[in-house]
Amino acid sequence: MRQTLHKIPEKCMEWLVSSRIEFLHSMKEGHPTKYLAAHLPVMATWDESRSFPVNMTVKGVGLLPEQDQLSHYTDVFESVIAEARSIPWKESMHKRLSAMSKLYGNVSNFDSSILGGLEIFGGKALENIKKNPYSSLLYVGMSHTEKGIQYISFQVNCEVTILGKETPEYRFLLASRKLFEFDKFHLYQPDYPFGYLIKVREVLDKSPWTRKAGRE
Repeated sequence: MRQTLHKIPEKCMEWLVSSRIEFLHSMKEGHPTKYLAAHLPVMATWDESRSFPVNMTVKGVGLLPEQDQLSHYTDVFESVIAEARSIPWKESMHKRLSAMSKLYGNVSNFDSSILGGLEIFGGKALENIKKNPYSSLLYVGMSHTEKGIQYISFQVNCEVTILGKETPEYRFLLASRKLFEFDKFHLYQPDYPFGYLIKVREVLDKSPWTRKAGRE
């Protein structure tokens, strides 16, 4: 099993980014929304006081720009959101998609050592993270390449910091969410009490492979 320390490997980063580009393109073309596996890993947290100590839930987890680009893209997203709210929401689709596509147009825009997300429900995952800041994320998906369908799966073992609303990372995550908050694939939420800064500690490649050919 391949192991990478402190950053998401290139193959996984490319899948996380390309999946979102495909999703944005599908929205632009008006196709029905598909499940975005690259945004919705299973998060496992731990509570050793329980008979079944592992809590698992699906969390919306996204990429964050490199530190020197974080405020720039936050400003861009917030500006587009403000403009979108002054006109019918559907009419703002092109500008909202364009803003997000610029960020995802280059894998190098992102910091491969961190991920982020917003807390919505304040349930067991949050309770566990407050007591034990370590978590694991499991991603499972596929991509279409010249070689055909390629399956991908990897586990991100991470340390989680709870973000307050005053932090620049929370502001970026909130703006990213609000760009599409009224679109059909989102359940509208009135508030997000916390954010998560997810620091990558190790990544385990769990992608399936055929024993006949061996692992490439």
